[in-house]
Amino acid sequence: MDIQQLDDQVLSPALRASVARYRHEVFVRLLRWELPCAEGYEQDEFDRPGAVHLVATDDEEAVTGYARLLPTTGTYLLAKHFPQLLGGRPAPCTPTVWELSRFTSATGPHAGPVDAQAQTRVGKRLLQEAVRYAAAQGAHDLVFCTTVAIERLAQRWGVDIQRLGPPQRSTAGLLVAAQIRCSARTLLALSEDAEAHGAVRPAPAQGTAQTQPGAVFQPFVKESLCSA
Repeated sequence: MDIQQLDDQVLSPALRASVARYRHEVFVRLLRWELPCAEGYEQDEFDRPGAVHLVATDDEEAVTGYARLLPTTGTYLLAKHFPQLLGGRPAPCTPTVWELSRFTSATGPHAGPVDAQAQTRVGKRLLQEAVRYAAAQGAHDLVFCTTVAIERLAQRWGVDIQRLGPPQRSTAGLLVAAQIRCSARTLLALSEDAEAHGAVRPAPAQGTAQTQPGAVFQPFVKESLCSA
């Protein structure tokens, strides 16, 4: 597995098209999100200069995971389209907070048998690289919009994550805004050592249901590892 970190300005036309096809397979065809996009390609207004694309590819250079990072000092998805998830607090606008969006390591509905453990490894690596990149830019936190199921999954992994507002139901599921600390604890939880030796996983936050046993490796059928 290879993960590239690419500024939007240097993303090649071929890789941009591959990412757009992959995002359409996952978010539109698999998850059935209602997104305004061309048939077969999912791109939006935030695929623009200033965005950083993290692209995971396999040995055959097929896209197997993706995440996008944006500084909150400009316009970004959570602030513009999901401010209601912030529970009345202002959207972050600071160099110390970046946004994570379109995060996924799921495969499309026509990609063949699902290898849930491989998808989990890709997802953890992508999130780890996103945290490292943001921290290198001076960020202390990543904010993102996701489902409650994925919030619970991150808690099981041991990620330093905090909910920013009450969840709200939508066509994409029960959505929540969350904040991930770019901390040593988060990086350790996402490391291969943590997976091999068993990272310490805190109890779920008050009011959060337990994830079903084994769900750490089975989030990709109904609740795919994705964020808006």
